[in-house]
Amino acid sequence: MRISREAIVLLVAVLVPITPACAESCNKPALRTRIAETLKLASEQRPVNVTFRTHADGVKLSQGLKSKYPDDMTIILQHDFEQLSIRDDRFEVLLRFMGNRERLTVPFNAIKAFWDKSELKCSDS
Repeated sequence: MRISREAIVLLVAVLVPITPACAESCNKPALRTRIAETLKLASEQRPVNVTFRTHADGVKLSQGLKSKYPDDMTIILQHDFEQLSIRDDRFEVLLRFMGNRERLTVPFNAIKAFWDKSELKCSDS
């Protein structure tokens, strides 16, 4: 099977914007503002993806989730979430995992990567 030059260029154009090498650090104050603004838009039509360090200071989640995700965890705010609260330094949300409700608190400085749709907003990896 031969792939055309146009298909390769299109594939590169799609993948390059979402690679971590092209993203800014999530710890920049301006990016934290964008994260907070984008979190407010999370919905079924606009999923928001967050990867965060589960062991970072200020992260609150159940022992079960901490043991399952000892380093990093990625959540998608799209369908089963409620009570999303955005503060100056963190966000809190109630999620469902395997039928169980779990409250998470994630400080912005614990975020490793953040994106919505296919646009990577920031990455620290």
